[in-house]
Amino acid sequence: LHVRILHAPDGGKLGCLATTAAGADAAALERANMFLDTIFDNIPDMLFVKDAEHLRFERVNRAGEQLLGRSRAELLGKTDFDVAPPEQAAFFQAKDRETLAAGRVVDIPAEPIDTPSGVRWLHTKKIPLLDEHGVPRYLLGISADITERKRVEVELEQIRDELEARVEERTNALRRAEEHLRQAQKLDAVGRLAGGVAHDFNNLLTVIMAQASVAGRETGDAANVRAAIDGILDAARRAANLTRQLLVFSRQQVVQPRRLDLTRTVSDLMPTLGRVIGEHLTIRIAPPHGGAAWVEVDPGQLEQVILNLVVNARDAMPDGGELDVAVTHRRVTGDVPGEPPPGHYAVLTVRDSGMGMDADTVARIFEPFFTTKMPGRGTGLGLATVYGIVTASGGTIRVDSAPGRGSTFDVYLPAAPEGADDEDRDASPRGGNETLLLVEDDARVRESLAHTLHGVGYNVVEAADGAAALRVLDSVTGAVDAIITDVVMPIMGGRELARRARLLLPDLRVLFISGHAPNVVEDAFGADEAFLAKPFEPAALLRRVRELLDATARDPL
Repeated sequence: LHVRILHAPDGGKLGCLATTAAGADAAALERANMFLDTIFDNIPDMLFVKDAEHLRFERVNRAGEQLLGRSRAELLGKTDFDVAPPEQAAFFQAKDRETLAAGRVVDIPAEPIDTPSGVRWLHTKKIPLLDEHGVPRYLLGISADITERKRVEVELEQIRDELEARVEERTNALRRAEEHLRQAQKLDAVGRLAGGVAHDFNNLLTVIMAQASVAGRETGDAANVRAAIDGILDAARRAANLTRQLLVFSRQQVVQPRRLDLTRTVSDLMPTLGRVIGEHLTIRIAPPHGGAAWVEVDPGQLEQVILNLVVNARDAMPDGGELDVAVTHRRVTGDVPGEPPPGHYAVLTVRDSGMGMDADTVARIFEPFFTTKMPGRGTGLGLATVYGIVTASGGTIRVDSAPGRGSTFDVYLPAAPEGADDEDRDASPRGGNETLLLVEDDARVRESLAHTLHGVGYNVVEAADGAAALRVLDSVTGAVDAIITDVVMPIMGGRELARRARLLLPDLRVLFISGHAPNVVEDAFGADEAFLAKPFEPAALLRRVRELLDATARDPL
């Protein structure tokens, strides 16, 4: 029976109309329900409907029967706890309650369930079905079987892990191969370095032995003896320069920057430079322009830069030529490409008329171990050392060269304020009558240093190691003005000696001497302490000792 209320145009009720459904309408409704049931039953994903109150299955489609391995008769009217393991049933109903309470769709991307055919993975969406008042009456579930997709994902993940493992293994193998290659390159570099150093040292030893022989044979000609001694000293200085070169390259040289005049340094080196280049070359020192050229750099390193550049120019002119050395002042504005940062610079220029270099060679000349000389004729460290010293001093090097027209090296060093602390190298260091404790484990070095100190009036007490020095201090307490000690010695080193000695004499001054790299003597030196790097000339030792003794306790050295 269907009742329809009839309304007037003004909104009033006219009456009602009652009709009964014809048999044709009932058949149409049944066909519609069957059609919907067919759709529900043939959807390939599992569909199920539960009542909202007890969460019992109200409807399940054919896909659900197949997936769960149970007939509808076994499922309808039952809950999850009747058909699934307790843990799974609790999880399913928790999600059901969450969906009904929220009144919205809950998406479960992946959940495993136990079935007669094994574990299956489902992607489930749970949807609340609400009445006209918005109250959930039923829960609709749609579950897609994603087991095959999950299997593929797992396989892909395994393949990915296997590929990553293979890539890591291959990468490690490549790293090991690279390390082996680096070791081989190091051995090759060390071999070339050893050959070059051996060649240079053999030449220097040959000079020393030859000149010592001349000095030994000369009995009446003082000039010849003096010349032979000068040759020995020059060869020794060049040997010291070679060891400094190695230390600079390895960044292990003790650096002591000072303000000094670049022009004067070049002038002072002229006798040495003349002997280095030989008689087949002409060396010209340009007159200074603009007065003194003050820079702040380690004096030994600056001399090394000049000497290395001159030696490089000499080697570029085996058949003779001209070598020009100049010092100028330049103000850099930064407008010219390749120039250093704007500022005032003292510029050392070394120009030769040799064979010159092509662009590829110029690009590599500052590389360590790179050399154009024959094997065994050079270390390949000369220009690399120059580059390291100049850049560490805040400077820049520019090179202009081409085959057949020689090479010009311009070394830019930042200008320092005038009135700097340049040493008077020509002045003879003053001696004294103080008592010095000399501690050195090498007997020949100790004997030579003691002779030098005795020669200018000092009283020298000798000890072969730190322990022996402490015994000396115990016996002459109060009579020692300063200790001159090697840093690295057997039994007890210089640092420990100084610490223990000051327990006896708190105001004791200490001069540390060492040929080791800074990583051995890197601790900062305080007041009443100074450091002198081996090798050094007697004048440098005497000057440093005098400075130490004359300084007040507040002056850090």
